Amino acid sequence: MTAELLEQAAERLARRLSLDAQTAEDEAVSLQDALLAAEWEVLLYLGADTLEERFLSKTVELAALLWRRDRWEETRAGLKSATYTEGQVSQSESYLSPAEFRSGVAEVLESLARYRRVPC
Repeated sequence: MTAELLEQAAERLARRLSLDAQTAEDEAVSLQDALLAAEWEVLLYLGADTLEERFLSKTVELAALLWRRDRWEETRAGLKSATYTEGQVSQSESYLSPAEFRSGVAEVLESLARYRRVPC
């Protein structure tokens, strides 16, 4: 991934994760690591050598999943849903399981199947 494409992808990833500017700056290295890991996954799946710009949105989507998975235990970024009731106080939270993370990654990659180059 070129430096320009990486910068653009990092901005898109921060927006996708709903990170404010300060948090995005603090997490810049981990965001880039997630993007590079996602790029590698996409390239491996596609059988390509370089990432084309048309695959950037799927790479960002995959990076968001990878970043959330890596942060799951420390920041609860794997939060699936949360509810809170005021009347008779109750609170409920559910988190993405490792299997749900894996299926999310598989879904993103499978959406790229038509672009896949399979060696003969």
